[in-house]
Amino acid sequence: MPKSNFYTSILIMVFCLVSCTTPYQKLGKRGGYSDEKINDHIYRVTFQGNSRTADDVVYKYFIRRCAELALEHHFNYFIVIETDDKITTKINVAEGSSEKSNKKITTMKYSGETNYAPTQYKTLINHIVEGKIALFKEGEEPLNAYNVEEVLKNVRY
Repeated sequence: MPKSNFYTSILIMVFCLVSCTTPYQKLGKRGGYSDEKINDHIYRVTFQGNSRTADDVVYKYFIRRCAELALEHHFNYFIVIETDDKITTKINVAEGSSEKSNKKITTMKYSGETNYAPTQYKTLINHIVEGKIALFKEGEEPLNAYNVEEVLKNVRY
């Protein structure tokens, strides 16, 4: 195999793997962020990854959403008051089917002429970070506050 074909194959495989992770977006079928106003200075922020999104990426996106939310409401700083890391587990089941089914499931022979696909189970684990944040103006921020500009400059998608 020529080197260019090898590198092209590797690039395509990496792209396929990366494209399956949760994009930085509003909450949708593949995950994403949501937020809720509690009062003028406190918000609840959630970022939910899918089963292919690394835990550190979920937390990075959570922090980025906090900074964007502060900026949208004209605040320069925020602190995370509380967080809750959650793991959800979902089991997908692909039940066995006969040879006449339209499902594309690998089949195997058993006792005679009937092809049968056994029931298949796949466990999907999703990581969710949920937290409350407090927003602050310049000069009002506590010592441990995140600077919105610094977060947005350093935390990329």
